[in-house]
Amino acid sequence: EDDSPAATLSLSGIATSQINKAGPEFISDRTQRIRFAGWNLHASNESAANSTFRAALYYCKNGILFLRDDPWHDETYPLGIELHEGAAFNSFAVGNMTDVAECANAIIDSDNVDFEQSLPAHCMLLRSLESTGYYADTITRGLAVLRRLNFDIPNTPSHVIIIQTMDQTSSIATHYVNFNANSSGLSQVASSKQKNILKIIDSVAVACFLSASPYLSLVACATVVYSLQQGIFHCEESASAFAIFGYFKVLLEGDLIAGQQWGDLAIAVLGNSNGYASARARIYLFGFLYFWYIPIKETCRRLQETYTLSMRCGEVDSAMYALCLEWRCQFFGGCKLSIVLSNYVEYMKSVTKYSTELPKHMVLRKINLNILIGISDEDPFLLLEDTICNEDELLTHAKLKKNMQLIEAVHLNRFISAFWMGDFAKAMESSKLMAELPSSKMPKIQTLYYTCYRGIAAYQLYRGGNGEHFLTEGNEVLSKVQSWRKMCKHVENKLLLLQAEYFASQCNRASAIEKYGASISAARDHGFVHEQGLAYECMGKYLSSVIEIPEAMQCFRRAHECYMQWGALGKAEQIQRDHRVDPEHYKYGLATIKHERD
Repeated sequence: EDDSPAATLSLSGIATSQINKAGPEFISDRTQRIRFAGWNLHASNESAANSTFRAALYYCKNGILFLRDDPWHDETYPLGIELHEGAAFNSFAVGNMTDVAECANAIIDSDNVDFEQSLPAHCMLLRSLESTGYYADTITRGLAVLRRLNFDIPNTPSHVIIIQTMDQTSSIATHYVNFNANSSGLSQVASSKQKNILKIIDSVAVACFLSASPYLSLVACATVVYSLQQGIFHCEESASAFAIFGYFKVLLEGDLIAGQQWGDLAIAVLGNSNGYASARARIYLFGFLYFWYIPIKETCRRLQETYTLSMRCGEVDSAMYALCLEWRCQFFGGCKLSIVLSNYVEYMKSVTKYSTELPKHMVLRKINLNILIGISDEDPFLLLEDTICNEDELLTHAKLKKNMQLIEAVHLNRFISAFWMGDFAKAMESSKLMAELPSSKMPKIQTLYYTCYRGIAAYQLYRGGNGEHFLTEGNEVLSKVQSWRKMCKHVENKLLLLQAEYFASQCNRASAIEKYGASISAARDHGFVHEQGLAYECMGKYLSSVIEIPEAMQCFRRAHECYMQWGALGKAEQIQRDHRVDPEHYKYGLATIKHERD
């Protein structure tokens, strides 16, 4: 992005830049200063429309300077509002959250600006708080604004109230929405006030999600009811609420069918829209709801599209979130680790530039990546450039900020590392800590993988003589994944592997071998080479336990091949070390993967 005012090619932009070089101090006539402030606003809008947000910010700041010390005079306050709103938006687009808050508060604190006029400023202030990790402040301020707008959101979001509110919202929705009708191409225009209200709700919803606040479902319900009753449920600003409500249909009721119906409605409402609201809605849809229904590679593609769209419209926060979610999909979905590693280096350049919170999540996944690849001479925490030097310090930091999602991410990181390295006892210790967090109940892309891996670890620990409770836990996971299978086709290989582990735990050799083989085939068909290797490894361990050593060794060789193909050199080394895979076979694979990584 070119941040020079020269990037604005119009004559008005060039003329405005020349006036700005002279500066407001050389223009004593008040009428002229107001006129040139208006020129700067026009030039800023032109620049923002072309996605040159630094140039747009330059013009807004100069326009404010031309109004001098009294932008809120009766004659100039509408222009002052627009310039401050523009400065806040463009500061957000370039990642300067301090300036966002300063410009937004200037509007909110002005005596000449009434509450309704200040709604856009409240939107930007909440976005800046949310983006910098002040989730509690975002929720408190946001709920206060919504209650002032007569939204009925209970003060104590108990489980009973949440369920009752969900039921009431579903009942209201039946009078407005026909899920069986063709909703493609729907569009409807909301007023600027309605759009601002929906944006405020959106910021509160994000903060609620990231802090695992029980207010999230209530905010989503309030938004759905508002959109329906205001007759704006076909406008793109309502799509986020529908996606979030679908998300809660899955979370609270386990209803994947209803979740998809609400997601489909959100997609129909969005259509081909490409603005701010569309970018945010697509994060909810493809980052937190639709991963149940579409293949992981399709989720990656949709998130990459969301990143591109978000950057184009200045929604940089959503763009960075989309980038991180896409990279997470690459990691969990079995993309070659050499590509995942390369993308990490590339993506982190942008993420560290625009976000303070997201790099912490990516660093955690990089630890997993290093262990799998076998990188031991690198410190991922150096990229954070602050006082956080290791996982323990990051966990302490997350607890101080009450960032539930980050706390969960630390424990998930430890679970994933321990699981893939075969330390199932340690993995289950981390799983237990995760289960104590309210955020762990909230489905995410990694939920599919973590849940299935937890079941495998439980069955393995049971067969290792660690207690009957692990069999119970494995069976609970198996039952859950079976309930997913109808709507979530890409868990097929995971379900088959869990079934194999179940039959192995029941000493049913024939059924176990059949299911292991079926899992291997399904993983291969879906392109999940990492889970193909996992199925071979689990089968090898089972065959070793029943003293079928030659067959077990063949499975370990196949597992080693799959892990090498995945690029997990560290994992492949472990297989070779623990199960004495043929060294010549190992050296051949090692040379291949090193060449690919280089």
